[in-house]
Amino acid sequence: MGQIAARYKLPKATTQHLVEHYHATGSLAPKPRDCGRKPAFSGDALGKLEADVLANPDATLAELRDRSGLKVSLVAVHNTLRNALGFTRKKSRYTRASKKEPM
Repeated sequence: MGQIAARYKLPKATTQHLVEHYHATGSLAPKPRDCGRKPAFSGDALGKLEADVLANPDATLAELRDRSGLKVSLVAVHNTLRNALGFTRKKSRYTRASKKEPM
């Protein structure tokens, strides 16, 4: 390991990691980056949530969650509305976020 590390001017730990990765996978390609939690709402459920909000703009998060039929937290419903669909809570109803031009 030391000779390989010196030849390519890499730390020994990096060289050892690359060799172990090659033996385990047969390739030096990096691992895929598709890990992590999957979204609670996707595909049809996302479209159904959007249609529900447009039909009932004054619905609470609990009502929207119950009508979705999914076992998710209220925070997941809120984050989906805000981040994925662009809705914000305005007084007593949900509306699309306004796009103001910067001054």
